[in-house]
Amino acid sequence: MTNKARPVIAVDAMGGDHGPEVVVSGALAALPVDFPYDLHLYGDSEAIEAELARHTSNELPVTIIACTQDIEMGESPASAIRSKKDSPIVRSMTDQKAGRVQAVVSAGSTGAMVAASLIILGRLPGVDRPAIGTVIPTVKGELLLLDAGANVQCTADHLVSFARMGQVFAREMMGLANPAIGQLNIGGEPKKGTELNVETFQLLEKSELNFIGNVEGNQLMLGPCDVIVTDGYTGNNTLKMVEGFARFMGALSKRPDLTAEEQAAFAPILQYLGKNFSYEVKGGAMLLGVSGISIIAHGRSSARAITNAVGEAWEQVRNDLPAKLAAGMS
Repeated sequence: MTNKARPVIAVDAMGGDHGPEVVVSGALAALPVDFPYDLHLYGDSEAIEAELARHTSNELPVTIIACTQDIEMGESPASAIRSKKDSPIVRSMTDQKAGRVQAVVSAGSTGAMVAASLIILGRLPGVDRPAIGTVIPTVKGELLLLDAGANVQCTADHLVSFARMGQVFAREMMGLANPAIGQLNIGGEPKKGTELNVETFQLLEKSELNFIGNVEGNQLMLGPCDVIVTDGYTGNNTLKMVEGFARFMGALSKRPDLTAEEQAAFAPILQYLGKNFSYEVKGGAMLLGVSGISIIAHGRSSARAITNAVGEAWEQVRNDLPAKLAAGMS
């Protein structure tokens, strides 16, 4: 990590649907008892202080960074980054670039987080397109999906780059010595799919990566690989289908035509889905390939989701993930 003093995780206290009330509570809950890092909460100082007053926070390593502006969800990301330099996202990214903080967590505008990461932090050497990565559960463990939405249009070289970043992440953060890489496609054969899919298959097959071939959507959660690569349009739709499955099962369990016995049968299933398939479990996706740590939490994040997003940021700081990604991509 660039800062040799105590590491700092920056949190956008104003981000998300619920603002400081949820974000501050979730961020404080993420602090381990031994306080290995400091928290910097960016945003409206009065609103943040009011929330801190509701907690026993006097002894906690928390600093408020007052900001006078905020980026709304509907704003153009690029123009907002230029015009709102005193917003939590821009201020915290600028501080990360300067080495004053080591990671940024926000449940605010995804577009603004991606734009600020690219414009302020910049790309790692060897990375042309950073990708949003998110971890989803499978019957065998976990799977890293990327890109989950940063790049709607990609080239085959981009997808191979995503695979290389995924390999490093799976090795360093998931503890896998030789992670298996797959390409999300409509069939297993090498010539299946679009021209992009066919070219990507050929490049991955020739690479030094542990490429196991194409993976169809109906096989994805059975755990055939550890990393799955695709373009951001397909990846984002896939992620939302996975997230929506638990909500579908919850709604299904409440159908009025079910008997009490049938409804009761859903209980253990729903408990498992809530524990493993909710966006709250990891708290946020990560933008891999930028010169820093950028954790993008869901706009509707609960306190639990923020807690887990800050925890993920700390794990990446602790493992010095950007440096390892840079080494892996070089």
